[in-house]
Amino acid sequence: MFGLGKATSEKDAQREREIEQQKTTVRKFLEQMVDTTPEDAERISERMKAFCQEDKLLDFTYKNKAMKRMRELECEANMRVADQLIREATRLTGKEQMRERGQKLADSRRFFSKVCSLGADSEWKKAYQRLADTVMMSGGVQREGYSRAKPLNTAPATPNRAKM
Repeated sequence: MFGLGKATSEKDAQREREIEQQKTTVRKFLEQMVDTTPEDAERISERMKAFCQEDKLLDFTYKNKAMKRMRELECEANMRVADQLIREATRLTGKEQMRERGQKLADSRRFFSKVCSLGADSEWKKAYQRLADTVMMSGGVQREGYSRAKPLNTAPATPNRAKM
């Protein structure tokens, strides 16, 4: 009877050590995501999601906080690259650089869509959209159809009255 209390406290201590080890693993995942590329951040987040789904020791609130921070870090990685690409596109203004500029703009928009799906700040989204519109309206980027920069002309044509 006297040994039962000691065994349970030893089991509790072992469980606490295992929980702390799991928390350390989650922290390592999050540390790896700081200042990384979007591809690496996505890969690490997938590994972390799988780890958290298989884990039975960590409590639900800790997992939610870790997953929220993971989404923020993945979003930041995509924001950095999208911002870098859109700024490079604004620097390319020569006629001979239009194809490269269009490619950078397209790549930047791909990362921007990922940022939107991860839930970025609305202020950053607005700033990005303004900069992307500026790049599009500054010329050189070919776009099919009508846009805000070149809307459809719905005014009636003026008759030719030169020959009367």
